[in-house]
This record gives sequence, C-alpha cells and structure tokens, in this order.
Amino acid sequence: MGELTALLDGSIDDVKAGLAGKSHVDLLALQKAEQGGKTRKGVLEALDTAISTALADEQARNAATSGAADTSGQANIAPAEEIDTSGAPQQIVPDVDLSHPAVDNDPRAGTTVDQNRIDFNDPSIDGRDAVEQQLAKQA
Repeated sequence: MGELTALLDGSIDDVKAGLAGKSHVDLLALQKAEQGGKTRKGVLEALDTAISTALADEQARNAATSGAADTSGQANIAPAEEIDTSGAPQQIVPDVDLSHPAVDNDPRAGTTVDQNRIDFNDPSIDGRDAVEQQLAKQA
C-alpha cells in the first residue's frame, strides 16, 4: 500500500501520469488516501475519471470473458401516468420479482391502524400545522 500511496507525494501531473493501468480498487485506495491527506481538487478529479474508466474497463472484460454482455436492448418502460397514494409515480416495470428482499411490496406491513390514519401530506398547510391538527384529532 505504501508503494501505491507514494504516488500521491508527486505533483498533480505526476499523479495523473501514474494513474494509468491501475485497477479501480487501487484507484479507490488512492482516492481515500488523497481525501485523508492533501485533498487536491485536480488529483481528486483525475482519480474520479480514472476510477470510472477502470471500472468500466473491468466490467467490459468480465462481460467478455463470461459471455454475459447485456444484449437485451433498451428497456422501453412506459412513463408513469398516475401518482400512487404514497406520492410516487406509478410505473409498471415488467419482470420485477415483488418477493425479492430488495423490493418493499408491502411498506405498511406490521403497522397499526393508528399509524396509517395520520396523513401529513397536505400541501395546502404548513407541516407544523398539519402535525398539530392530526394530534388534536387524537385527543
């Protein structure tokens, strides 16, 4: 690691020249070291660019060697035409597994009736007033 971070002892031009051929993991380590040290804007910008390029190159190499390149084409998901009661645009995305742990298909699961009764989303009144009104209704 010391040999790698020694690159940061040089000038901005020296650092930029030394970034070529580094893996995105090495570049992330350099970025962290620079952020914890001199925090030179030029070096950080060069590292951001180099990290993006190195990551894209590694992903392309991995896809080429695994044969897993995405050739499915553009998704063409229709834009939302309605807004959900949560305030989120309703957009139908095909092939989404709603039982997947990363998808919250039941955000109100385990909540009580009282928790779901209060609605603070009234754009016509101040947030503080909305809270006071809702609390007054509970008294």
